[in-house]
Amino acid sequence: MRFLILSTATGEGHNSASLAVGKALEARDCETKVLDVLKLKKESVSRRVSDLYAGITVHSPRFFSKLYRIGELISSPGGHSPIYGLNTLYADRLFEEITRFRPDAIICPHIFSAQAITHLRRDHGLKLPAAGLATDYTCIPFWEESSLDSYIIPHAALKQEFASKGISPELLCPLGIPVQPEFLKHVPKEEARRSFHLTASHIFLLMGGSMGYGDIDRIAAALTEAIPDSQAVVLCGNNQELLHRLIPTEKIIPFTYTDRVAELMDAADVVLTKPGGLSSTEAIAKRVPLVLTQPIPGCEQRNAEFLSSHGAAVFRQDIKDIVSAVRELALDEGAAENIKEAQKKFWPDDTNERIADYLIALASRTVGCKVQ
Repeated sequence: MRFLILSTATGEGHNSASLAVGKALEARDCETKVLDVLKLKKESVSRRVSDLYAGITVHSPRFFSKLYRIGELISSPGGHSPIYGLNTLYADRLFEEITRFRPDAIICPHIFSAQAITHLRRDHGLKLPAAGLATDYTCIPFWEESSLDSYIIPHAALKQEFASKGISPELLCPLGIPVQPEFLKHVPKEEARRSFHLTASHIFLLMGGSMGYGDIDRIAAALTEAIPDSQAVVLCGNNQELLHRLIPTEKIIPFTYTDRVAELMDAADVVLTKPGGLSSTEAIAKRVPLVLTQPIPGCEQRNAEFLSSHGAAVFRQDIKDIVSAVRELALDEGAAENIKEAQKKFWPDDTNERIADYLIALASRTVGCKVQ
């Protein structure tokens, strides 16, 4: 079977989910293709949208919060928002790509592609099975403007929220968020630490997403000052300003973009991250104590509240409270084990496989979601 996965580079989470579901399908002997739909309009469009998103979220979070709230207010079933209109502009090119690749089904891990496919189904007669793949622990604005055969959502407790926005409950499949295979492997902690030359008794991994969001430099300094014999590894992503602010010391180790995040999680006693849907799920899949910090307003606030309510993470925003939570998880083995046990219940080890099996059934036109 062939699957076309339509991503968008607004942060790395959607791309990571696309690659994860692609690899899970390829393990079932399927052929997959991942496509950034914004590049269909013009190669530079995807980059400009990605840069704009990063710029607003990092430098104007309050403005982004207002935009998110406006999106919630104007989004409605039927597809009449400006966002829907913009996603029809590359629809002809997308239709050409679909005709050329001839997939058995289409997967939309971003609302942009879900709206474009909806337009093609309504106005171009596209009849291929299509599934949405939600990558946040909330129903973000504009999902309800799409019309797909199925929506894979992160958790059964979210069904009511998605249904309340106008998506038929029969189309909602609570299978989870897929993660890439490296987050399902576990390197022994001491071995992982040796590979990065980390020597302290307590290792903390701080992440701000691809845009290096939040006060992670200040959090790192507070942690290493408050907790003796500790080191903080800080992932700056593509944020050069943050990288330049961080002066490497014996206690604080800054990283620019790295593809070894999974191994760094194995080395850590506690992971601290802004609550992106993918980065949070990757840490949960790793079964590592997780502290969620300083969310981008909107969906990440909802992510943090949802994950902490299920015991899979701790959510703190004030630096003093963050340090207190990390100290407890690092020094209290019982507290750390409680989170790991909750993570096992929240995100089962076979999540990727169940998503792949369901998508193959959808492509075979096996109707309905049997997952409860």
